[in-house]
Amino acid sequence: MRCHYEVLGVEQTANEDDLKKAYKKLALQWHPDKNLDQIAVAQKRFLEIRAAYEVLSDPRERSWYDAHRDVMLQKGSGDDYQDDTINIFPFFTSSCYQGYNDTENGFYTIYNKLFKDIAQQDIKASTDKTVEIPEFGNSESDYEEVVGPFYAYWSNYCTLRTYVWKEEHDTRDAFDRRVRRLMEQDNKKLRDKAKKERNDEVRELVAFVKKRDKRVQLRKIYLEEQAAQKKKADTERRNREKQKKLEELAQYKESQWMSFEDFEKQLDDMENKVKGDFQDSDQDDTINENENGEEAIDDMNELYCVACNKSFKSDRAFLNHENSRKHKEFVQLMKAHIQQENEELLLNKDEQVDLTNDDYDQSVQLPINNQSSKSKKKKKKQRRNNKDNASSDDETEDMKQELEEELLPKDNTQEEISNDTTSINDKKKKNKSTTEDNDEASQEPVILQCFVCKEEFTSRNVLFKHIKELDHAKPIQVKSEPKISMGKRKSKRKPPPKQKRIEALAAVFPCPFCSHDRSCEVKVDRKANVGTIECRMCQEAYSTSIHYLSEAVDVYNSWIDACEEQNRD
Repeated sequence: MRCHYEVLGVEQTANEDDLKKAYKKLALQWHPDKNLDQIAVAQKRFLEIRAAYEVLSDPRERSWYDAHRDVMLQKGSGDDYQDDTINIFPFFTSSCYQGYNDTENGFYTIYNKLFKDIAQQDIKASTDKTVEIPEFGNSESDYEEVVGPFYAYWSNYCTLRTYVWKEEHDTRDAFDRRVRRLMEQDNKKLRDKAKKERNDEVRELVAFVKKRDKRVQLRKIYLEEQAAQKKKADTERRNREKQKKLEELAQYKESQWMSFEDFEKQLDDMENKVKGDFQDSDQDDTINENENGEEAIDDMNELYCVACNKSFKSDRAFLNHENSRKHKEFVQLMKAHIQQENEELLLNKDEQVDLTNDDYDQSVQLPINNQSSKSKKKKKKQRRNNKDNASSDDETEDMKQELEEELLPKDNTQEEISNDTTSINDKKKKNKSTTEDNDEASQEPVILQCFVCKEEFTSRNVLFKHIKELDHAKPIQVKSEPKISMGKRKSKRKPPPKQKRIEALAAVFPCPFCSHDRSCEVKVDRKANVGTIECRMCQEAYSTSIHYLSEAVDVYNSWIDACEEQNRD
């Protein structure tokens, strides 16, 4: 069995266009009609070319072929596949080399050849042929260019081989998709296990070689020397800087402006000055506070009458003033003045001054100038006792005169006030008359009548006696009220779960041959255990055996699997 890429004469990285060109060229060259002299050879070669193109033109089949190419080629030749992985266990001993030199059996020659063979196997199995794998080098190789990159790559080695020969299942033998997926999962586990084992083996070998490599040891010594030199240089630099600072400190002289004694004197002077300023300001603040406090106390203790424009120093004097005749007269004057202003401005009832009922019932009487002898005597006593308040008395008298002049600009003012009082009294009389009329109406006799004979009666007793004797009682039609249903208690039981709506599975599918949508209809015969599917466009049909759990989609899937298997064959 030849490799498909060799049959078409292309590389493994060839794209679809390259495969198509190579196939057309070889098909024309080896077609049996153009090779009549060697028909048998041409037929064999043409079939081989066609089979190779069918596999490589399908992306899925090509990926599977690339992964199993080595196994297929070796099994195709008739022999069982043998793992050609290099055995590295003999190289885990120092007896495999002789000396750390570049001779034929030297350390660097043996391991350089070993790692080259492992890299070639990986590149051969990899799809990317441009992978660059670092080489081991020789005894004189530079560490930065050869040795360092080598150990960086191989210390984290991951094999590029697929290890498909470790698989136990052939996915082409699966009879449905579910089985194929399970086979692929088992095969993947086996491949990953083999890769992990190979990676661990190679990494252990690299650690073994690195420990004995003289180039790595020399590099380690070189780095230690460099670190020691750097540390020595740092200590010397710090010592020089320390010595220089000590010399500068010894030569240092304090300047005159930085002397601490003068600085202390300046601070003392500033503190004394600030203390004096604060003491003066505190004294002024305390004096002002005392004065303001006394004034505030006097203002709080002073009592003031708004009506008479007088101030009093005690509660008793203020109460005596409120009970005085003069104060009451002046309050009455102010009320009348406010009432007159409200009437002129046509204010609402809510905004008017609240007057008592007594003030409405009685007309507002202006104070008479002719005062009694008792009031005159009280005024004389007040004048004698309140000599200091003489000025306030004069002011009240002036205010009283002004209010009288405003209230009595004409003679009609008293008439208007009397008219207001009379209107109020008229309203009260009207209300009384309405109540009396209602009482009279209630005292009139009530006429009662029989509904059957229409006879009138003066009292209820007579009416009831008449109804009872003559049986004139009229039945009353009572409307039947709807019955009120009592509410039910909420049950503690949970409602039954809603059943999920089971949607019917599809029975119509697209055709894999003519690609018409919804052209294939499945018919399931439960009695005969046979499922058939037929395309109404291209007349393709398929039948298979089913069981009691099979559905239409299972018949369709088995048809697709059978088509794929036929294409592989």
